[in-house]
Amino acid sequence: MAEIKFIIGITGGSGVGKTTLIRKLYDEFPEQVCTFSLDNYYRPKEEQEVDDNGVINFDLPTALNTVQMESDLKDLLAGKTIRHQQYGFNNPSSEKDFIYTEPKKLLIIEGIFVMHYPFIRNILNYSVFLEVDKGFQLRRRLKRDVEERNYSFDEVMYQWKYHVEPAYEMFVLPHKKEVNLVIHNNHGFDDNIHILMKVIHQNLDKVN
Repeated sequence: MAEIKFIIGITGGSGVGKTTLIRKLYDEFPEQVCTFSLDNYYRPKEEQEVDDNGVINFDLPTALNTVQMESDLKDLLAGKTIRHQQYGFNNPSSEKDFIYTEPKKLLIIEGIFVMHYPFIRNILNYSVFLEVDKGFQLRRRLKRDVEERNYSFDEVMYQWKYHVEPAYEMFVLPHKKEVNLVIHNNHGFDDNIHILMKVIHQNLDKVN
C-alpha cells in the first residue's frame, strides 16, 4: 500500500468541473491517485437546516458531518483504507453502495468547502480553485441534478437562487485569493491545467 506524499485540494462552486479535472489526473497519474470527496459526508436529511420556506439547504458548511470526515481523513493519512457509504443526494438507491479509499501517493481532496474547513485547508500541499461563468455553471448543474439526481427543474432553480449562489458568495469565493492556482473551465480547462500537471509531476518525482 502506497504512502500519501502529496495532497491537493480542488474546490470551486457547483458545476465547475471538479469531477472532470479529477478524471484527467487519474489518466495522467495512473495507479497513483486516491480521492477524498466531501460529497460523501452529508448529514441525513432530518439533521439538515431548512430555510424560511422549510426547504432543506444542503449548501451550508453545517450540512456535512465534519466529525466523521476529519476522523476518516486522519485514518487515510495514517495509511489505513477507509470505508464510507456513498451519499445518494435525491437518489436513495445509490446509498447502498460503499466506497473504499486506499492511500495512494497523490491524495485529492475535493468539494465546495475544501478551503472552508481548517482541518482540511491546513494539510494541503497545493490548492486549486475552478471557475466557470455562471451561465455555464447553471446549465451544468441543471443537467446533472435533473438527469442524475431526480430533482425537478423548479427545485434546481430554487436551490440555485436561494441556496447555491448565496453560499458560494459567502463560503467559497472568499477563498479564491488563498489558493495556489485558479483554472477557468468555460469551454475546457485553460492553460493553467499544465501548471497543475507540472507541479504534481515535480512533487511525485521527488518522492519516487
